[in-house]
Amino acid sequence: MPPYLHAWLNKPEILKKPCKICSGRPKRYPRLKRRDAKPSEVQNLAKYSPAFTKQKPQRYRIKDTAKGPEVWEIQWSTCWRKTHTDGLVSNQCTLIVARNVLTGEVKYFLSNQVPGRGSWTLRDLLRIAFGRWQVEGCFREAKEELGLDHFECRGWRCIHRHLYVAILNGLLCARVRQKLLPSELATSGEFLTMEQVRRAANVFIGTMHLTPKARREAYAKEVSNQQYYSRRNATAARSHLKSRLKRLEEIGIYADKIKSVSPKSPPC
Repeated sequence: MPPYLHAWLNKPEILKKPCKICSGRPKRYPRLKRRDAKPSEVQNLAKYSPAFTKQKPQRYRIKDTAKGPEVWEIQWSTCWRKTHTDGLVSNQCTLIVARNVLTGEVKYFLSNQVPGRGSWTLRDLLRIAFGRWQVEGCFREAKEELGLDHFECRGWRCIHRHLYVAILNGLLCARVRQKLLPSELATSGEFLTMEQVRRAANVFIGTMHLTPKARREAYAKEVSNQQYYSRRNATAARSHLKSRLKRLEEIGIYADKIKSVSPKSPPC
């Protein structure tokens, strides 16, 4: 969410009809009361509002990447935003302010659900908010590995056909990767990436017209390359993990001892 989005932390008052002592030029109703007419930017609310300045940030282990765990400091408050309807004000929402403890990056999220209402918790909202990273990762892999960005066509029908083919390619590679993946840990040396699956598929398709001996040689060469890159990626992941954990410990944060957003695995 952009930091310049406007919202209120206190519900503004809506005037339905003029009071008896009002005089002067007729005004449009319903309308917001003058003192509540101007909402504030969410970045200013997070910086100056007592609802955030007096609130102690909560640290959450948001996700585990190939470079180690990411820890963010979370603050939140209920809010209301301006609408373009006659209601003028939305239903109660949740404004979440997240700051990366290592980089200082700040992100703002707005949800139409409120923690503690129904079955929603703050962890649920954070899991959904930061789940966008996985969506962006899928599009990045599709563009880099599967040709999603090769829109050499015109017209919605052609673009949709190209999009469907790229999505089906991604689904095929994802299912193959899921079936052959021995471990989800990037440090294990057995972690497969989308690029490795795509390279293996290219070798399989590109050698179908060769003799069995030539195919076996091409397969052996590709297996050797795959093992090399897996070992190299695992070594780099272990190095990044060690550096990330060390940086977190230097500022007094132990990633294994703070709350995690990821759902707990069910008992076997």
